[in-house]
Amino acid sequence: MIKIIQLITAEMIIADYNEETHEVENPLFIHQQAQEGQGPKVNLYPYNILGNGNITLNPDNIVWTVDPEQKLKNQYQDAFSSIITPPGPKVIS
Repeated sequence: MIKIIQLITAEMIIADYNEETHEVENPLFIHQQAQEGQGPKVNLYPYNILGNGNITLNPDNIVWTVDPEQKLKNQYQDAFSSIITPPGPKVIS
């Protein structure tokens, strides 16, 4: 199940998270940047760039988990999708 995970190190990641084994698959680091007048900008970066395979988290290092909002979930899924989708049509008024 795709979750946002807050770690005690203040790192926030989004990943396919198994709550029983505490294993994460395809973790991405969430970087939030304030944009004046626009709200936060969210970028996703690879979390495990030096290793291969899944990561097992120590449950003592997890502060909380939450389901991501749909827009962020879509951004996460797009990062691992091999399907290229064109941007939606723009509305001109």
